[in-house]
Amino acid sequence: MKLLWFTARSFSDLCSTTQYALIKGLLSKGFEVQLLNGDQQAPLENNAFTHIPLSRSLRRGFQASSLAKEMVEWLKNNSPDSSKSMALVEWRIARWVAPVLNELGVRWFLVDRSPPADSGVFGWLQWSVWKNAWKGANRENIPGFVVSSAHQVFVERKTTHKNTFILPAGVDLNLFKPTKKHDVLTMVYHGRLDEHRGLMAAIMFTHKARQAGIQVNLKMIGEGNIEAKLERIAAEYDYIEMKPKMQQSKVAQEIGACHIGLLPMPERTAWAIASPLKRSEYLASGLCVFGIDHEGHRLEGSGPWMKLVKQEDFHEQGLAYLRTFKNNSKPLFQGARAYAEEHAGWDIAISNLIEALQ
Repeated sequence: MKLLWFTARSFSDLCSTTQYALIKGLLSKGFEVQLLNGDQQAPLENNAFTHIPLSRSLRRGFQASSLAKEMVEWLKNNSPDSSKSMALVEWRIARWVAPVLNELGVRWFLVDRSPPADSGVFGWLQWSVWKNAWKGANRENIPGFVVSSAHQVFVERKTTHKNTFILPAGVDLNLFKPTKKHDVLTMVYHGRLDEHRGLMAAIMFTHKARQAGIQVNLKMIGEGNIEAKLERIAAEYDYIEMKPKMQQSKVAQEIGACHIGLLPMPERTAWAIASPLKRSEYLASGLCVFGIDHEGHRLEGSGPWMKLVKQEDFHEQGLAYLRTFKNNSKPLFQGARAYAEEHAGWDIAISNLIEALQ
C-alpha cells in the first residue's frame, strides 16, 4: 500500500522527529511512503521513502496555502491509484488537498499534531483553518489523528468530530539516554524559544534560585522569536547558557548531562492538549521533570521524578523543590528512565497508526 503524506512541516522543524519515527514504523510494516512538503531537500536514509519537494511562498500567512496549491497540481498530474493508495493530510493544507483526494477516490486521514499556537491576527486566521479542516473531515466521515486524550476531547467539543486515533509523542530510547551529569545542578529547556512558552519565567526562576544561594545553572536549546533576547540575557550571566538548534544526536548529549528538564509552558490551549516531545526526551535521558501543572504536562502513573505545580506557584514551589534536590539522586534518574522505557517509546504511536490505516 502506498501512503501519501501531505504536510506543511519542514524537516528542519523540531517536530520532524515525529515524522521520521512514524515513517520508519510504516516502512517496517511494508508501506511505501511518499512525503510531500516545501523542503527542497530531505535527509533520506538509504532512500527508504520518497520525498517530493514542492515550492511555497516565503511570506508569512501564505506559506501553507501556496504549498497546498502545489500539492493540488501534483495530485492532478500524478493521479494516484485509489485502490493502492491512502493519504495523511495535515490540517493546515486540508482545505485545498482534501477535495482533490475525494475526487480521485483516495481514502485520507486528517493529521493534527498541534492546534494553532500563534496569537493575534495570525492565530485567529489559523484557528479558522483548523476548525474548517476538522468540520470538513467530519462531513466526509474522515478519521483523524490527535496527540492526546485531552486533544481528542477538545476536537470533539469544538467540531463534533468523534472518529479520532491518538498518536502520542514518543522518543528514540537508543538515542536519548542518561550520561554523566554535570557537577553543578543543571536545568534544561529544549524546544521552540517563543515568547508564549513561559521561558522568561524560567529565566526569573533561575535568577531567584541564585539569589537564594542555590547553585543551579540553566541551559536553553533551540530557536524562536525571543532567541536574540535570551542570548543577550545569557551573555550577562554565567549560570545561563544558550545553545542554538542542533542535530538530534547532539541534543541528546546535551540533555543527558543535565538533572532537571523544564516544562514552563502555561495552560494555554496549545499546551494543555499537547503531548510534548521534550517530556519524553527528558525522561529517556534520565532527568527529573519540573513544570506547570496542566493536562498537557501530566503523565498517568508518574513517580517522584516528576513535579508539577500551579503556574502562580512556579517560582515559590520551584525554589523549595531545588533546595531539597540532590544532584546525585540516582534512584530518581533511574526511575525516569525506567518509565520512558515502558511508556514513552514510539511503539504505541506506530501501533495506533498502523491499526487505523488497516
